[in-house]
Amino acid sequence: MNYILYGENENELEKFIEKTMTESNIENKVIYNYKECQIEDVIEECSYLDLFGSKKMVILNECEFLTAKSTLESKLLESYIENPNLSTTLIFKIITDKLDERKKLVKYLKTKVKTIEFKPLSENSIITYIKEYFEKKEFKIDLDTVREIEQRLKSNTKVIDKELEKLYLYKINEKTISKEDVKKVITKYNDNNIFDLVNAVVKNDKNKIFTLYKNLIENKEEPVVIISLLAGQFRLMYQVNILAETGMDSRTIASKLKEHPYRVTLAIKASNDIEEETMLKILENLSDVDKNIKLGILEKTKALETFFLEL
Repeated sequence: MNYILYGENENELEKFIEKTMTESNIENKVIYNYKECQIEDVIEECSYLDLFGSKKMVILNECEFLTAKSTLESKLLESYIENPNLSTTLIFKIITDKLDERKKLVKYLKTKVKTIEFKPLSENSIITYIKEYFEKKEFKIDLDTVREIEQRLKSNTKVIDKELEKLYLYKINEKTISKEDVKKVITKYNDNNIFDLVNAVVKNDKNKIFTLYKNLIENKEEPVVIISLLAGQFRLMYQVNILAETGMDSRTIASKLKEHPYRVTLAIKASNDIEEETMLKILENLSDVDKNIKLGILEKTKALETFFLEL
């Protein structure tokens, strides 16, 4: 089975990939980035037959040809899709809220591969997710405590599993979680702090950037989490800017994006001081920093400091 995986809930998307590998007994995973490779290289990798018959997953990240950002014409790709290697699972992956359904290639692929959207969790969905997480582990937790976790996470679904695991390990012997436990263990993600940092980046105010960054690090925020939160805010700014240009007001935009009206208001205000092209460039650079940290190419703290210096 081959897939198109898209949506803004990257956490659930990645979990789906891991689950698919486990359930299909896939041992090897090969990752490509569409911006950094030729599609022919991806198809060659997919077509390769392992001498020992091992199954393989090939992931093509940042598939912008599935959106309005770029186009791709490849007879080789279509030929492969018509006659795929059954020992390879090919995944087209992109973090976006929608595909460009007008494109011929998108229409074609959707008839040939399984397409799954991973929508962001709403406030109610996050509460349900937290409750079910601990119920499966047979932990006791009341609704007020669950809401305390939700308020601290501020809809940051990319870090939710990491934070819940911290709490799980902290109370693994007692198996009962209180509000005090949550306050001790769960990181408090403050949207205002992140928006202040976003505004400093928009204005290229280096002094304020490094003051805010130092405060976040002193509060034990991980650089990779800061990158994720920054990217989320710039992505939101880009989205609200596009929708505002169509004449939508902030309340309608908040409803459409399933975001809190306050966050949308802040995003609209910040987006007025920056060009769309610059927002996209910052998002691209943050993606590169995140990738280089995860690959071990750059040390996490210095990587983000370098990003700020090179703005």
